[in-house]
Amino acid sequence: MTDATPATTITVPHEIRCIEGRQIVQAEHLKTAPGLYFYEAPADVDRDGPCRWRLGHHDGHLLAAFRTPAGARQAAEAIGTWTDWTLPTDTLRERHLGDQHDRDAFDHLVDDITRAGGHLENCAAYGPYGC
Repeated sequence: MTDATPATTITVPHEIRCIEGRQIVQAEHLKTAPGLYFYEAPADVDRDGPCRWRLGHHDGHLLAAFRTPAGARQAAEAIGTWTDWTLPTDTLRERHLGDQHDRDAFDHLVDDITRAGGHLENCAAYGPYGC
């Protein structure tokens, strides 16, 4: 008899905030990164953007966009221990971005997202050529 390896992700319904309004998506929740979810953007969100995979905060805010689910997962694994992602967004902003006091940590966060092939903005900001 072999031991089953526990799944590293759980698929759950996740509410996201979009210009189009709040929507429910099926998202992967990494057990090692509580508070972070990665999911494919709904068909009516950022229609022309090539980065269909998103990494988001539990409260529905977008953190980064990626071309592949593997990139979103890689970024989630890399930044999962960067902070307590289960905290509300406003608390995280105040704690890490207020008065630029944690700029080095924020730069490290952006580097981890970029290394995984992601960026912080929606693809629509990049125009018709995508990101």
